[in-house]
Amino acid sequence: MSLFKQSTNQARDAFTSMPMQSRVISVMLVAAIAIGLAFLVRGGGVSGKETLFGGRSFGEQELAAVEMAFSRAGLNDWEREGRRIKIPQESKDVYLAALEDSATLPMSLRSSVQEAINATSVFDSSDLRVAREMHAKEQDLGTKIAAFPEIRWASVEYDRGERRGLSAARPQSASVVIQPEGTGALPRQRIMAIKELIRGSYAGMSSDDVVVIDTNSSSSSALTDEDDPLLRKQREAEARVEQKVRSLLVGYPGARVGVSAEIDPTMDVQKTTVKYDAEPTNLSNRTRKSETESNRQPDRGVPGAQPNAIGNRSVSIEDSLESTKTSEDERETSGVAGQEYQNSRLASLQVKTIRVSVGLPTSYYETLHARDFLKQDPSMTAADVPPISDADLEKLRAKTTKNIQSAITVLLPEVAAGADRFPLVEVWDFPDLPGPPPPEPQTAKLALTWLAQSWQTLALVFLAFCALLVARSAAKSVGDSSPREFREGFGLEIPAPPPEPEESDEEGDKMTITGGSLKDELLTLVEGNPEVAANVIRTWVGEAA
Repeated sequence: MSLFKQSTNQARDAFTSMPMQSRVISVMLVAAIAIGLAFLVRGGGVSGKETLFGGRSFGEQELAAVEMAFSRAGLNDWEREGRRIKIPQESKDVYLAALEDSATLPMSLRSSVQEAINATSVFDSSDLRVAREMHAKEQDLGTKIAAFPEIRWASVEYDRGERRGLSAARPQSASVVIQPEGTGALPRQRIMAIKELIRGSYAGMSSDDVVVIDTNSSSSSALTDEDDPLLRKQREAEARVEQKVRSLLVGYPGARVGVSAEIDPTMDVQKTTVKYDAEPTNLSNRTRKSETESNRQPDRGVPGAQPNAIGNRSVSIEDSLESTKTSEDERETSGVAGQEYQNSRLASLQVKTIRVSVGLPTSYYETLHARDFLKQDPSMTAADVPPISDADLEKLRAKTTKNIQSAITVLLPEVAAGADRFPLVEVWDFPDLPGPPPPEPQTAKLALTWLAQSWQTLALVFLAFCALLVARSAAKSVGDSSPREFREGFGLEIPAPPPEPEESDEEGDKMTITGGSLKDELLTLVEGNPEVAANVIRTWVGEAA
């Protein structure tokens, strides 16, 4: 204890006896040593971490399995960063051994079918072995489907029916339940790829035997918008007209457009029409005409007296002859009736009507009113514009509606003769509601976050600054190392030194001695500068006197 006290007293006495600059240097050196020791202790006490399997991203099912494996092994010094896991570097082997021992190795590094085969014993029946392998295969297929980037989780169920009659084939089916990432449904191309994967995994299965259920979709894969030609045609017609309408309404800021198409559900109509002419066309004519004439005696009665009791009378033989004439005219005509044959085919799913709804904000009418007012008097400013009245609003609304209807109706299909096309375009307005206020900048939170992330860099900068101050103080203390008491004279009055004579900047003529004989130097001096020689002679004479 006395040694420690003696040491502290000596250090305190040495510190108090130091000049002020030496004290500052000592404090800065102690601070630099403390900061360096803190960095040394932190660097040696905190171990680094690395991501599991080189930063691989895991699925939800894999993450759950890994977390359960670490928890079962009592390992808690790991972190989850999104879909990656960080583990300590010095205990990496312990974490990997925990994954392998618990049979929860990530799905891509193991096979459920292989595990089922390895778990089979000689006492298991063939039906049990097949059931295990089929279940393991379903798990592997679900893992493969979950490997798609837009799929979070997937499950596969497979079943086979009994043979029907003498057929060697057995009916089979598979159902796939998918949970996609986010809230959107899977595209049809991805669903078809999943069907092909399941079809190729089981022999004799067709794509129609696979049903894919999307948890984010309201319908199964058996009926989608792409499969229904009526819905697909309606969507294409609406998208095409909406694009054209939006290009026309570029000058109307904030306009909202809605398009509804009505499609004729008739599919592939073929019509055949046959018309017959009223007058036939003659192909051949045949005419036959004949006349016949015959004479015969008329009937004279019964011979004998009794029927001829009147008596004999004279009769002319010529008048008793009867003449018969027969005329026959036969005509035959062969012809064909004229006809006109028409065959027409109508395209399927024709667009019957299209209705367009256009919404404009009320601020558009206010801006239009202000522009019209400023045109009347250019000297006015925006502050002088009066508020729009109801009459002016109705006038501008009617004018705008007419302009929009005239521009859009040319894009709509033809209507029946005499029908009005303007009711197919509806123009309405909606109020401009203020949006949510912008979020206030969280300056304090950002500053604290930055300090928490950059305090090491700031500490290093401060340490470098202290080192520069120490170097600067040391450079100043080198010039005067005497104590302050000695410089102040220990409280005594020290006489000031006599003032030094001021040296004149003017220099007189001087003679330079070259080392030769005095006679030669005098001759040279007199020849070169007679005034200097005269001054030298005067000096000698004055000294002699």
